[in-house]
Amino acid sequence: MKPLVLHSVNPFLFGTGSWVYGQLRGLERWRAAVVCKRRENKEQFPFENVHALSDLPAPRQWLEQTLKAVRGAFPFMIDVARREGARVLHSHFAGKGWQDIALARATGLPHASSFYGADIWRSSRSHKWRTRYQDLWREGDLFLVEGGAMRDKVVSLGCAPDKVRVHHLGVDVDAVNFAERAAPADGVVKVLICGRAVEKKGHDQALRIFSAARRELPGLRMSVMVIAKSDEEKAVLAQLEALVRELDLSMCVDFPPPLPYAAWRKSLESYHVFLAPSRHASDGDAEGGAPVTLIDMSATGIPIVASKHCDIPEVAPHGVSGLLFDENDIEGGAAALVEAVSSPQRWREWGRAGRAHVEANYSAARQVAALERIYDELAERAR
Repeated sequence: MKPLVLHSVNPFLFGTGSWVYGQLRGLERWRAAVVCKRRENKEQFPFENVHALSDLPAPRQWLEQTLKAVRGAFPFMIDVARREGARVLHSHFAGKGWQDIALARATGLPHASSFYGADIWRSSRSHKWRTRYQDLWREGDLFLVEGGAMRDKVVSLGCAPDKVRVHHLGVDVDAVNFAERAAPADGVVKVLICGRAVEKKGHDQALRIFSAARRELPGLRMSVMVIAKSDEEKAVLAQLEALVRELDLSMCVDFPPPLPYAAWRKSLESYHVFLAPSRHASDGDAEGGAPVTLIDMSATGIPIVASKHCDIPEVAPHGVSGLLFDENDIEGGAAALVEAVSSPQRWREWGRAGRAHVEANYSAARQVAALERIYDELAERAR
C-alpha cells in the first residue's frame, strides 16, 4: 500500500485554495488524508478522505475541544493518523504548523509546514508570532517556502537554514491553453490585471501605471478582473471603481463580470499584456513567493509586466517572459508597460519563453513529484 501523508489545513478548503488542493490530488506514489476543524466548498474541492471536527456529533465536538485544551491536539486527529498509518504530517500555513506541534509530538510523525504569504510576512510583525516561530523552528522538521525571498525571510526570523526548502507551487500546465500574442489588427492593445481585491496585489497602482502609460499610448485599454467576496474586498473594489473615475479612465477601463471557469480561460486569449504590480501591504502582508495567477498567466503565453516583489523575479525573469520594474515605482511601471506594449515583435518570444519557464519549474506534475521526494526523505529520516 502507498504510504500516507496527513495534511492539516483549516478550513478544507477555502475558495482560493486550489494550490493546496493540487498538492493532494496530484500525488502518485503517496496517498493523502486531511484533518481540519471544518469543511467548506465540497463541490469545488471533492476529496473523500477528509476528517473534520464539524462533522462529529455535538457532544463529541465539545469533548474534543475540552481534551485539546489539555493535551494540545484533537484526539480525533491523533486517531486518524494512527488508523490511516500516516508516515508524514504536512501542515499548511505557519498558524497550522504551530498548532500542530502537539499533534506531531503525539503521533511521532515527522512534521513539514508550508508557508504562503501573510503567515510569514504579516505575522512576523507580531511579538506573539515571533515567539511562536521559535517554537516552530525548534520542533518542526522541515519548512517549505515558494522561493528565495521567503526562504531568506524565514531564516532572518531565526530558522536554521538547513530546515528551509524551496518548493514551488505548480499549475496544471496541460490544462492551460497557450496562445501566442500578436499585434492587434485594430491597433488596440488590451492590458489585464487580475486577482483578489487586496492591497498587496497593487491594483490601485496598476490603474495609476496604466494612466501614466496612456500619456504616450492613448489607445490602450485595460480590464480589471478582481475577486471581491468579503466586505473588506468589496470595499477595495469600490475604491478601484472610484479611482477609475478620478483618473478619468472610464472610457478605457472595464470591470468584466465573473465568468464560468472555461469561459474565463478562453477570454484570456484576447489580452496582450498582463500587469502585476504586487507590493508589501501596509499591514506587512505580501505575496508568499509569487502570485499563482502570475504563474498561470505566464503559462498562457501572455507577456508579463510586473514588480520585483518577493519571488516574482524567479517566476517571471526580467527580459525572459516580459519586463520587471521596482516595487511601488509608478513611473518605472509605466515605462515598462509602454516598452512592452510598443514591442509586439517580442511578444511571441516572451510568451514562448514564459511558457517554457513555467513548464520547467512550476508545472504541477513536476512539483508534486518533488513534494513526494520530500515526503520520502522525511519518512526515511523518521524510520
